[in-house]
Amino acid sequence: MTGIKAIAFDLDGTIWFGEQVAAGAPELVSYLQGKGIRVFYFTNNSSKSRRQVAEKLTRMGFAPRAGEVYTSAYATAVYAAENGVQDVYCIGSPGLLEELAAHGVQVLDDEEAARALIIGLDVEFNYTRLAKALRLLQRGCPAIACNRDRNYPVENDRLLPGCGAIVAAIEESFGVKVDYAVGKPNTYMMELLSRDWKLANQEILVVGDTYTSDIEMARRFGCPSVLISAEPKPEAAETIVVARLADIRKLI
Repeated sequence: MTGIKAIAFDLDGTIWFGEQVAAGAPELVSYLQGKGIRVFYFTNNSSKSRRQVAEKLTRMGFAPRAGEVYTSAYATAVYAAENGVQDVYCIGSPGLLEELAAHGVQVLDDEEAARALIIGLDVEFNYTRLAKALRLLQRGCPAIACNRDRNYPVENDRLLPGCGAIVAAIEESFGVKVDYAVGKPNTYMMELLSRDWKLANQEILVVGDTYTSDIEMARRFGCPSVLISAEPKPEAAETIVVARLADIRKLI
C-alpha cells in the first residue's frame, strides 16, 4: 500500500473497548508515526468532546497531538456553526454541549423557544426529553443527529445503545426522519480532516471494525480502507480485511 500519508482510526471496537485498550494499539500508532504517517482518531461516539477523548487516549498510552481527534460531537458543532444553526434544544452529553459552546452555538433549555434540535448520545434520555424533541419536530424545526449508530462495543463483548437508538425513537414519535446525520458513514468528518490537513482522499487510510459505518464512509469518500474482522466479509470486496489491528504493520 503506497501513497498513504495519514491513517484515520476508529476508536470504539478498534483502538479500545470501553476502558480496555486493543492489544498492540499504542505500539502500532508509535510505529506508524515513526514512519512519518500522521495518525488521526475518529469516533461516532458523541458523548465526549475532543478534549475528553484526547485525555482518554493519553491515559491509555497514546500521545495525540492537537487537532488529531475527530468526534461526531465536534463535527456536529462545526456543522451547526458553519450552517448558521442557532437557538438549539440539545439532547446529549456535557461533551456535546462543550463542543457546541466552543463553536458559538447557543443552546436553550426551553424547547418552545428553540429553533433547531440536535441529537447526540444521552445516557439520561427519558420520556420527557422525547416529548420535547417531538414538540420541535411538530413545529417543523430542523433536526440534526450526531450519528445513527444503533449501539457500540465495550468490554467483555457487551454492547450499549448508541445515539442511533435515541434518534430512532425521536423519528418514530412523529413519523419523520432527521434532516442530517453528521457522523459516519456520512463523509463530513473526512471532509473536515481533508480540509484541515490538506490531504487528498487517496492519501488517507481508514481503519475500523464496522463495515456499514467506517468502511462505508471510506467508500463514499473515495479513500482506501481496512476492516478489522476475525471472520470473512463477502460484502467487503472493496476493502482489505485483517483479523487483528496489529496486522496493519504488514500493509504499511
